Amino acid sequence: MPHCIIEYSAPLAHEIDIKQFVQLVHHGAINSGLFERSAIKTRAIRCGDYQVGDNHLGSFIHITIKIMPGRTDEQKQHLLSAVYDSVSPETTCVCSLTLEVIDINAAAYAKHLTCGH
Repeated sequence: MPHCIIEYSAPLAHEIDIKQFVQLVHHGAINSGLFERSAIKTRAIRCGDYQVGDNHLGSFIHITIKIMPGRTDEQKQHLLSAVYDSVSPETTCVCSLTLEVIDINAAAYAKHLTCGH
């Protein structure tokens, strides 16, 4: 844990190196000091159909960080700050950058390892 999910407007792939951006989010989560490095999972989802306000050409990045419950609001804010600090230099071309931390419902979450990790 956590699951870092980056949703982004498709045209940003021409302005931002998405693989590098995934690494920046991942390193931000590592730099928070809240998780074991091996437990962090980061991925990006390209959104081809979207709208930002009234602007059909606006760009966005939304980063959702799903974590198991038990962290304090201060720890969650620290996590958001660590990720934001890591990615903000790369987002000057983005109209809307948003981040959120979501507690996973532990009773409705299952994890099965099949790769021997």
